[in-house]
Amino acid sequence: MSTFEQTLAQYQVQPIGMTADGQVIYPWPVAPAPVAQAPLKAHPVGTYVAGGCLALAALVIVAIVVVTIMIGLAIASAVLAIVVVSLVICLMVLRGLWRDFQRGH
Repeated sequence: MSTFEQTLAQYQVQPIGMTADGQVIYPWPVAPAPVAQAPLKAHPVGTYVAGGCLALAALVIVAIVVVTIMIGLAIASAVLAIVVVSLVICLMVLRGLWRDFQRGH
């Protein structure tokens, strides 16, 4: 059996007749057997997109909270600075008054 005939037997091609010389006639062209493909793996793209959107929303919320806290700390620092300056001025005035009071003026 020749390689060609082995290939034909492998693909289960049926002969369609014989020549006058006794050779088998096969249909032309001989198509190879269909190759079974692996099934496609379904990826849940919608889940990935939804997860990404939720992660982005969470990141935006965290950023807003952090910026709000930082602005609050900046305002608190400014208020604290004003209070400290006011307190120092009051203490200097009171010290001057106390010294004047002790001198008797």
